[in-house]
Amino acid sequence: MANESITLTTPIAQPAIASYAPGSLHIELQPAPRLVITLIRTDGKGEVFEYPATGTATDTPAKVQTLIEQLNTVNLSTRSLWRRVFDKVVADFPARFSGGATVP
Repeated sequence: MANESITLTTPIAQPAIASYAPGSLHIELQPAPRLVITLIRTDGKGEVFEYPATGTATDTPAKVQTLIEQLNTVNLSTRSLWRRVFDKVVADFPARFSGGATVP
């Protein structure tokens, strides 16, 4: 899994962050559905992304439950779990990936 990463088209300044690598994926079903994703930045620091995202009215436990069910049943023969997680995080948290993150 360490060979998968996100490469940014423009590195984030101060410090320059050019890519992210898988860190951890934590899935909770009880007492409420929750996902916690940690990506490791180029500088070695972990960056945490949570579902439901704090401060959003649209990220409901039902939507997180659906996301967990999709991750559980997805066909991983065409795209790895980490690639799918990267895609989701980049789509849902675009401001945290200034420079436009891409997954090769």
